[in-house]
Amino acid sequence: MAKVVPDAGLNEGLNYDTNFNRVAVCAGQPTSFADIAARALCTATIAAPTLGAGSPDGRQSNYAAANNIVIATSGTADHIAYYENAGTRYVVTTCASTALTANGSNTVSVAAGSRRIGAVS
Repeated sequence: MAKVVPDAGLNEGLNYDTNFNRVAVCAGQPTSFADIAARALCTATIAAPTLGAGSPDGRQSNYAAANNIVIATSGTADHIAYYENAGTRYVVTTCASTALTANGSNTVSVAAGSRRIGAVS
């Protein structure tokens, strides 16, 4: 007998981040929702993630890219946080360690990303 979790069940696990409309480029890993603000080198508003088929399987939340975000604070970026504008929910991922310099016009871009829940095996 096969193991099955329907797409609707996998989507429930991804519904956690359906209201994430902000992205922050951070120096260090935020350890709480409040810590995002303390570690953010820059932030931007993004479209809420969309649910879709996972690759290679399962389901995933797809995050929009954020381009030309003005760097507000100098530091070494090594984490990206996606979060709600008002709330307590967030997820964090790593990025290539990159020195960012704030001078009022320097910018950074965050590529589109995703969070996947794989199919049951």
